[in-house]
Amino acid sequence: MDDKGSAVVEATVAAPLFLMFFLCLYMMCMAKQAEACVYEAAVETAEYTAESAYLNETAALAVPFVKFASYVDDEQLINRYISGGSSGVSFLGTYIDNGYLYLRVSYSIVVSAPLMPKLSRFKTYTIKQRIYDGRGKRTEEEEGDKDEGYVYITDNKEVYHESRTCTYLTLSIHGSSLLSAQSLGYEPCEFCGDGSTDYVYITDEGDKYHTGMHCSGLKRTVYRIKKSDAGGIPPCSRCAGS
Repeated sequence: MDDKGSAVVEATVAAPLFLMFFLCLYMMCMAKQAEACVYEAAVETAEYTAESAYLNETAALAVPFVKFASYVDDEQLINRYISGGSSGVSFLGTYIDNGYLYLRVSYSIVVSAPLMPKLSRFKTYTIKQRIYDGRGKRTEEEEGDKDEGYVYITDNKEVYHESRTCTYLTLSIHGSSLLSAQSLGYEPCEFCGDGSTDYVYITDEGDKYHTGMHCSGLKRTVYRIKKSDAGGIPPCSRCAGS
């Protein structure tokens, strides 16, 4: 029998299958890279959220939805392989408990190759991150020293606080319209209160309004020290008695 041309026929059939196999393999590798990209951005988001939690734990739970996209290194890759792109990554179920942030990350990975049905896989995991509240971990020496009291101070060292939950340390932040804040006597913050927005943030204890929740005027860096090291710093009138 004359088998001329059979090699051409075989190559014609095998080549597309061979190319499709490597295309699918390539797309699966890129999908895994997209997963890694989401994870790296989620870790950075968790760290940022943990830093914001000491301002207001309830408000901090909304931070991942706002900040995640800014930590994505390859937006094009995410848009290609993650359903909905950066906006398709959900953080519903995130919570703070006992000094830790539990960032719940959920999204769907989508791989679509020519002549192949679209493949989709739902992925979810939780990132645990210690929140930055100024307390740190207690050493054995600190645990054993029952007679020594500890207090809390801020950078300005105007007073010391006996309670970490003193309202002077844990600011209560509220959203407000600019006109309402001004009518209540709040003045613009020297750092961010430029009046460029109609929605601002105010605190119960302060007299300034802020255009952003992450303004340095809303932050409190809190240090835990031995009471004997407080020196001549007077006590807080609210939590340390008169």
